[in-house]
Parts: sequence; structure tokens; C-alpha cells
Amino acid sequence: MAVTRGWILVVCLGAVGCGITDTTPQTTLAIEQLVAAAPLADVSEDVWQDVRHFYRTRMHEPAWVGDGAATKAAEALTLLRRASEHGLTPADYNEDVLTGTFNDSEGAKKRSREDAVQASARFDVDMTTALLTLGRDVALGRTQPGAIDPRWKALRTPPDLPAALSQAHASGLASWLDAVRPTHPEYAALQKVLAGSAAADRQSIALNMERWRWMPDDLGARHLLVNIPSFHMAAREDGRAVMDMRVVVGTTEHTTPIFSGDMSTIVFSPYWNVPESIAEGETAPAAARDPNYLARNNIDILRVSKSEAVVVDPSKVDWDNPEEMETLSFRQRPGADNALGHVKFLFPNKYDVYLHDTPADALFARPGRAFSHGCVRLEQPEELAKYVLRDRAEWDDERIQAAMLAGTEKHVALKDEIPVHIVYFTVWPNGTGGVDSWPDIYGYDVKQAHNPTVSARRDRPGRAGMPAS
Repeated sequence: MAVTRGWILVVCLGAVGCGITDTTPQTTLAIEQLVAAAPLADVSEDVWQDVRHFYRTRMHEPAWVGDGAATKAAEALTLLRRASEHGLTPADYNEDVLTGTFNDSEGAKKRSREDAVQASARFDVDMTTALLTLGRDVALGRTQPGAIDPRWKALRTPPDLPAALSQAHASGLASWLDAVRPTHPEYAALQKVLAGSAAADRQSIALNMERWRWMPDDLGARHLLVNIPSFHMAAREDGRAVMDMRVVVGTTEHTTPIFSGDMSTIVFSPYWNVPESIAEGETAPAAARDPNYLARNNIDILRVSKSEAVVVDPSKVDWDNPEEMETLSFRQRPGADNALGHVKFLFPNKYDVYLHDTPADALFARPGRAFSHGCVRLEQPEELAKYVLRDRAEWDDERIQAAMLAGTEKHVALKDEIPVHIVYFTVWPNGTGGVDSWPDIYGYDVKQAHNPTVSARRDRPGRAGMPAS
């Protein structure tokens, strides 16, 4: 019934009093004038550029009004209603207003020729704007991850949304959202769960679907994935876990950042270069109180200059001199008690975060494992070393074990870099139609749910509908 009434409306939108006069040229000109102006209310500049590009490739011809366009408009409205499949709200894309306008055949009959042309252009542009806004939200998300943590960056390459919409307009709109959504099977699995989940789970699922929109499409055929809330790291090949182990992550005061990097090097029997924040807050005060602290913990003091680093006798340090302290750094020697254990895995990043062994093995038995200063501690570092060096035949199990216990630092370059993704998913599809879930240890679910770009309803129309009759 709605489509039949819509047929009446769009024909009326293109002609005075439902007559036979073709107003497509006038509607085309009106669309060109609309999209040349500043963005409509509550439309982002990115979306508006997409709208302009969509119409530019069509020579500004209408897409949703005019002769034969009612079926396309009905398909577009159906697509807007599918926002809920992606954890989004159709009304945020003015689906209800556009539907009302589409079905308002009586109001359309009362308009003058000029009003009908302007109304047609507005309806067409607003439908396109709604679709491209939804497409952008499904593809890239509504929230900037930096609003949750400034270090968190969106890594997905934006798809060509106007081109994808143009293609779907020609071939069928039903598959358009599937063409632009994240490609990861976990996203599709969460979609299925969302379609039948309990109301209490819907928000958590939607929040985690949003985070998949920030992930790169290509995680790497072989990659490591550390999920902070689950306290686990998996080695995955072609999307399937081939190794899984427990990890320790950063505390709520020293959170582990969410980012991706490429593992390039293993360091056996590593030195631990004490981070400046730990040196200032813990190591230096302890050394000042206890003359034997540094020797007991195998820590050297270094005076660092542009040309060299010289080991300093602790007894000759003026611990009360701030200027002298600024020239010093601390380094723990390799050994069984080294804070990094017997091996660390480097994937260069600006946060100085890496994966490493630890002498504090008892922590892995705890259900909540947020105890580090930000790096990721591994339950089975030797197994990971074997895994990442499996394509270097000279590094057999015996040689790896010897290098870990040698007490002499040794750097080994990987044959091929391995992508490492540190992620934050509190919900994960479990493969049986449901989800596994974990506590929101850093409060990111709460912060994301209350971020204005997620929870605020978009301004209602004026902009997205035709003038009231």
C-alpha cells in the first residue's frame, strides 16, 4: 500500500496537479543549487562531500523522485530501516520523516509547480544524505575512538561510499550496506546475534560492532591479537586461532593503549630500560632510601649524553640534585629476575609497548590480570618465540631455550614482520550463535555509550522532508 501511494506522490512531485508535464530538468537544477550550498543542518562536511560527488556523477539528476523512481525510493526507505541490523537507530537517519513524506500524496496534490519542484529536490537530496550518512556510520562508525582514549585511532580505509551507492542504485540497494560494512566475520556474526539477542545485550553488542569499524580490513593472513578485556592473546592464521595464551595487561592507572604494529624483532635475555615515569616515581626514590637497592635488583645507573652512555657508581650520585637526576637513566641487567623475563617481542610504536616474559608467573592464575605498567606480559613466551621463528630453521627449540637463558642480550630479526593488534572487545561471537563477554575493565564501554556522537539523536528534519502542506 505504501508503495502504491508513493507512486502517486513521486509522480506528483514531478508534475503540477499530477499532470503530465515533466519537471525533471527543473528538479535537476534545484538539486544542483541545493548541493552547491553549505551543508544542511546536522550534516557533516564528509557526508556533504559524498552527497555532492554522488550527484556530480549523475549530472545532478534526481535518484529517488520522478517517473519510475517510486520503487527506488521504497527500497531506500527499507534500507534505512535496516540500520537496526548494525546496532543503529533508523530514526537517526530520518527514516520516519522520509517515510511520512513519501506517503503524503494529499499534501503533494496541493503544491504549486514551483513548490513541487523544490519539494522534489529536497526529498531527493535528503534521501541521498540519509543513505550516505547511514553508509558512513556503518562503514566507519559514529564515534571517534580518540574521544574514548586519545591514543586510540581509527585504522579502516574509508570505502568509496558515493560510488558504492551509485552502483547499488543501478543494480539493487539491498546489498549496499553489506558492501560497505566491515569485512571481518566477527562483525557479521555479531549482526546475527543482534538480530535475536536479549535487550540487555543489544547495547554491548552495538558498542563492540562500532569498534570493528575502526579496525583495518586486512589484519594480516598471520597475525597476533591481544584482547585487553579477555586478558588473552591469540595467534591467528586466516582468521582462525592457532595459539592462545593468557596475558597480563596495564592497570587502570597505566592502561595498555589500543593500536596496531608490526612485530619485527625478538630480543633474548633482554635488558630492561626502566621507563622514565617508573624511574622517577619508583626506582630513584628506592635507590635514595636504600644504598643496596640497585645491586640487589641488578640495576645499573647510566649517565646518558648525545655521544655515549656511561655506567655511574651509585655512591657518587647526588640523589637530591634534580639537575643531575635528569642526566641519569636506569637499566636492569638480563637474568631470572629481570622485569621482562627472558625474552621480549618488539613491534615499534610510539608508546614503547611490547610483549614480554615476566618472572611474576603467579599473576596468570588470577581471573583479572590488569597489573602491568602498559606492556603485555605473556604466559607462554617460549611458545610464542617458537611460533614467530618457525620459518627460521636455525632457531630450533634448543637454541631458543639457550638464548633465553644466556644472560647476554641478543636481537633476532624476524624473516617476515607479523602484524600485532591490541584491541578492546568486551563482546566476542562464540561460534555457537551467542557471545562471550568480559568486564569493561577500563570503562571504555561506559565512556563510548555516553559519548554524544553515539547517544545523541540527530536533529530532526525541516532539512529532511518537504514543507508541511
